[in-house]
Amino acid sequence: MNSDSGKRMVLRRRLLTLAIVGAILVGAQFLREKMGIEWSASSIQQAVENFGPMVPIAYVLLVMFRQALVLPSMLLLTTAGLLFGAPLGTLLGAIGITLNAFTLFTGARLLGRDWVEPRLRARYPQFEKHAKTAGPWVIALMTGHPMGVLTPFHFAAGVTRMTWLAFLAGVGPASIVRAACYSFLGANLLDPGSQGLWLASGILVVVALLPLAHPGLRARFLSLIRDSDDEPEDRVSR
Repeated sequence: MNSDSGKRMVLRRRLLTLAIVGAILVGAQFLREKMGIEWSASSIQQAVENFGPMVPIAYVLLVMFRQALVLPSMLLLTTAGLLFGAPLGTLLGAIGITLNAFTLFTGARLLGRDWVEPRLRARYPQFEKHAKTAGPWVIALMTGHPMGVLTPFHFAAGVTRMTWLAFLAGVGPASIVRAACYSFLGANLLDPGSQGLWLASGILVVVALLPLAHPGLRARFLSLIRDSDDEPEDRVSR
């Protein structure tokens, strides 16, 4: 196979991937309008319950394609507790998060490292360096942390040299932690002032602050705060 044929194949693969992504986006928005889904747990709960015995599958698909539906993971994972209770809600939420992460990771691989990496480097200059040194640990931290950013990191991991197995090893267990925090909260959300709600809220706060127990992460976080505080002064001085 000559270089021109190889380039055409790569181009066709990218165009096909972009076409599939576009179709998913259009279809997802049409589906959201038909289902009447809004940014509220009750709206999502009502829409999913219309699927009868297929409710668990419908919920997992919502989480899996949540970016196309413009629905935040925190809202969907909390809704799982309302729909299924904490144990089953955690399981289904974790499955949805993992499938979504795998889809983003695979999409980045199909688009091609040479196409995605320059655009990624322009926005996150140090990403490749950090990916080489931290790899799955960073993915696991961002996935498991209740306030962690998912989509950019899961997509960006696809253009690194991280293997599928290493990526799933980081995402899978961490998604259970994230899903459990919000599902437990959702399961107790309709009982305000209850001991369960206070406990769920406390667990969410503890898990969110837990990374700060690591000296290196704490120092990095404090450094970011100091840099953001100094930035306005730098602008004035210029």
